[in-house]
Amino acid sequence: MLVAPSSLMSPTPDVAPFLASAVLPLRATSAVPEGLLDHLVRVPDPRDPRGVRYRLATLLAIGVCAMSAAGHNSLAAMAEWGRRCGQEELRRLGCPFDPFTGRHRVPDERTLRDAYGKVDPGELAAAGFAGLAALTRPEPARLTPDGVPEREQRRAHRTATASPLPKPRRTAVAVDGKCLRGAKRPDGSQIFILSALRHSDAVTLAAREIGAKTNEIPEFAPQLDQVDDADPAGAVVTVDALHAQRAHATYLVNQRGAHYLLTVKNNQPTPARQLQRLPWKDVPVLDRSTSRGHGREEVREVQVASVDGLLFPHAKQVVRIRRRRRRLGTRKWTSETLFAVTDLAAHQASAQEIATWARGHWTIENSVHWIRDVTFGEDASQVRTRNTPTVMAVLRDIVRGTLRLAGYDNTASVRRAHTAPAQALRLQGIP
Repeated sequence: MLVAPSSLMSPTPDVAPFLASAVLPLRATSAVPEGLLDHLVRVPDPRDPRGVRYRLATLLAIGVCAMSAAGHNSLAAMAEWGRRCGQEELRRLGCPFDPFTGRHRVPDERTLRDAYGKVDPGELAAAGFAGLAALTRPEPARLTPDGVPEREQRRAHRTATASPLPKPRRTAVAVDGKCLRGAKRPDGSQIFILSALRHSDAVTLAAREIGAKTNEIPEFAPQLDQVDDADPAGAVVTVDALHAQRAHATYLVNQRGAHYLLTVKNNQPTPARQLQRLPWKDVPVLDRSTSRGHGREEVREVQVASVDGLLFPHAKQVVRIRRRRRRLGTRKWTSETLFAVTDLAAHQASAQEIATWARGHWTIENSVHWIRDVTFGEDASQVRTRNTPTVMAVLRDIVRGTLRLAGYDNTASVRRAHTAPAQALRLQGIP
C-alpha cells in the first residue's frame, strides 16, 4: 500500500492560502465595485456538477478577457490566451489551484467549447449587459503635442466635417437583427440574433437568438421584455421596415409606455400608399444636413407632417427623408427616399430630433455590425456547436460595450493595445 507524502497530506504554508482562496466567493468584500465576475456568477450553470473543475463564471470571463485583445476571436485563441496568463492573473480569474503541481489549472479549448455549448445565451446576455455600466474607466488619455487629448481631437475633426445634430430630449433604442453567416445549425439553417441597442453609446441592452422555424417579428416583444423597464419607458424605439407592424406599435405604446419611429416600405402596402400620396411638395424641408466620410458626401433633407386618420396605431407624424449621395471627386448623385411614422406629436418631437433618431438607427450598421464582422471576425467564425455561436456573439457584444463605456472610440486599436492579460483584467474590473 502506498502512503502519500506528508507534504501532500497537509498543505505547506505557501500552498494553504491558494487552497483557501479556491473555495472563497469570487469577490471577498462588497466594498469593491462590482466587476465582470460578480455579474457572470449569476449565470446558471447547466453542466453536470460531477467532474466540474472550472466555475462557469471563470470560463466566461476568460472568453471576455481574451476577446479584449486583438487576434483572440476563436475558442482556440481564447485557450491560448489563458495559457499565456501568469499565475496571478489565473488566480484573479478564479482558476482552481493544483496542490500537486503548485500551479493554477488552465482550461483547454475543449473545456471552453463544452461549457459555451450548454450556457443559456439569454441568461448570459442578461448578466453580462447588466454589468457593463460598472466597469472600470480607462487610463488618462494620451495628449497630442498641443496638449489636447487624442480622443477629443478626433471628435473635433468629425464635428468639423459633419453638420452637428441637436441632442434629442428622449433616449433612443434601436432593435435590429443580424445573421451569423459562418454559423449554421445541423439542419443547414443560418443563425440570426435580434439585439436592442442604445443610440447614444451603441451598448447592447438585450440579445435573443431567433429560432430556426420563426423570424424576427414574433420575437420583437419578448426581446424588449428582457430590457429593463427604465430603458424603453419614455424612450423612442427605432426599427427597420420589417418591424413596421401594427402589433409592435400597440405593444410599445400601450404595454411599455414607449414611443416608436418605424420605417414604412411596401411590406405595409396600405400605410405606404398613404404616405406616398401626401402632398409633399407643399411640405417645407425642416431639416437639412451634410456630411462627408468614407470617400463620399451625403445630403439629407427631412420633411415632417402631422397626420390624423393614418391607418397605423397611434400615428401622429409622418416623415419623409431624402438622401442624396455622391462619391468625392465625381458629379453624379444618387438619391433614396424613405418614409417613417411616429406616435410622437409635433410638440413632443421636432424634425431635427426625428432626423437624429433616423440617422442613429442607420449608424448601428457601422458602429455595431461592421465592428462585429470585421474587428471580431464574426462572419468568418464557423463555430456551430449547440449554443456556442450565440454565446460567442454575446461575449463580443460585452467586450464591445466595455470598450465603448470605457471611452475608447477605435475598437481595433484598443484591442491591439490590450495585449497583456493584466490589462484585460483591469479593463473588466477583475481585482
